[in-house]
Amino acid sequence: MQKFNYHTHTKRCGHAFGDDEQFVKAAISAGYTTLGFSDHVPFPGKKCPGGHMDYEELPEYLASIRKLAVKYSDKINIKVGFEIEFYDEYMEYYESLRKVSDFLLLGQHNEALYINDYCFFCDDEDVMIYALSIKKAIDGKFADLICHPDYFMLGRRDWTEACEKASRIICETSIKNDIPIEVNLNGIRHGKFLIDGQMQYAYPYRRFWEIAAEYGCKVVYGVDAHLPMTFLDKTRYDTVNEVLVDLPLNYIDLTF
Repeated sequence: MQKFNYHTHTKRCGHAFGDDEQFVKAAISAGYTTLGFSDHVPFPGKKCPGGHMDYEELPEYLASIRKLAVKYSDKINIKVGFEIEFYDEYMEYYESLRKVSDFLLLGQHNEALYINDYCFFCDDEDVMIYALSIKKAIDGKFADLICHPDYFMLGRRDWTEACEKASRIICETSIKNDIPIEVNLNGIRHGKFLIDGQMQYAYPYRRFWEIAAEYGCKVVYGVDAHLPMTFLDKTRYDTVNEVLVDLPLNYIDLTF
C-alpha cells in the first residue's frame, strides 16, 4: 500500500461525505503518513450543486485543513490543494490558486465548465479534446499531477485509434513535463462494462497503462476518497493491481 495520498475530497463538493477530521483520522488509521486534500475547485460566480464547492466556501476550506495540519502534525503530514479542470478562460484564476495552496491536481471531467461530462458519452472527437485539454494544462504548468488519465473510457465501449493517439499525447505530455499520472483507485466503483467484447473496468483501463509503461511515465496511486472509510478499503489496491498485473509501471514517491 502506498503511504501517501493527494486525492481526497470533502463534503463541500456535494458528492463526498464526512467531516474533514474524519478523513484525517481514517487516513492515520489506515497507515498513511501524508494526506493531501484536493476538493473540486470552485469557480467564481458559478455554482454546481453536487459537483464543486461554492466559491464562498474556499476560505473556510483552506482554514479547516490548515488547522488540522497543525493539530495532527505529530501523526501525519497534511497538505491542502485543489482538483482543477482546465478551461482557457480561468488560467489567471488557476495561477491565483497556486498562491494559497500546496498543489493542484488535474482531473478533467468536462469538455466545458459543467457541460458534456466525458463519462456520459465520449466519441473519438471528444477523446481528442480531452487529451489536448490535458496537454495544454500541463504544458502551461497549471497542475502537478494528472488524475485518472483514462477517465474518458467511462464514456466509451470500445478502444479506437483515437484512444491510442490521445493516450500517447497524455503520456508524452507527462514525460515532457516530468508530471506523474495517477492510477485511480476509485474507478472500480463503477463496476465492469462490456468493452471491446470483454467485461472490464473503464478505469483503470489496461491498454492505457500499457502505453504509460512503454513511455516510462512516473506513476502514483490516487485513493480519490469521497468517504473517510475509503482509506480503510485496502482491497482496492489488490483489485487495481490485478488489472495492471505484470506491467512495469514506474511508481514513485511523491512530495508536494
